Amino acid sequence: MSINKNTTSDVSRKTRIGILGGTFNPIHIGHLIMAEEVCKHHLLSRVIFIPAYIPPHKYVNNLADATHRYQMVKAAVNENDKFEISDLEIRREGKSYTIDTVQEILHHYGEDCEVFLIIGADSLNELELWKNIKKLSQLCHFVIVNRPGFTTDATPRLAELIGCDNILDIEKLRIEIEPVGISSTEIRKRLKDRIEIKGLVPECVETYIKEHGLYSPLKKGD
Repeated sequence: MSINKNTTSDVSRKTRIGILGGTFNPIHIGHLIMAEEVCKHHLLSRVIFIPAYIPPHKYVNNLADATHRYQMVKAAVNENDKFEISDLEIRREGKSYTIDTVQEILHHYGEDCEVFLIIGADSLNELELWKNIKKLSQLCHFVIVNRPGFTTDATPRLAELIGCDNILDIEKLRIEIEPVGISSTEIRKRLKDRIEIKGLVPECVETYIKEHGLYSPLKKGD
């Protein structure tokens, strides 16, 4: 299956599904804002949050157990009827390759599904390293969302790998939102240093982190 990126009428007749993947270590307000803005801007019917089991291209310091990350995302998206969560990458285990995930989503929803992969600008330059990136670009749309300090322009190498039509599609679909200066790395550091994280994550996520002692420094004797 390959999507037609030149015929918008074909796209509009299909169920438009957004995918937002990541470690969500932990999920924060920035993730939710990004998903909400893309959902509204591109008229998506839903956004599926998919926590990675093991991210294939980066080492994540202090990675919480997949079960905890799943439960935090589940709590965070619970009140938005356009948001869903899937544990397919966690159930699959091993490294979480996006090509495998998109193929599973397309298989599940069928030919009437159009997938929009939501990606922060900080991950744009990594796309050229992704598994089967050319095939992936034929199966879904990439929606690039700006992040402070990162460009939203594709690299020449990525253009070479996926072709001009797909680069034009990226340029057409990318969106700019009000900068959100929040990162999971910063949140983990604040928790390690015993600094308040109120307002950076949903209250339900903050409660979950405290109840399970996630990302906190070990006490003497632990």
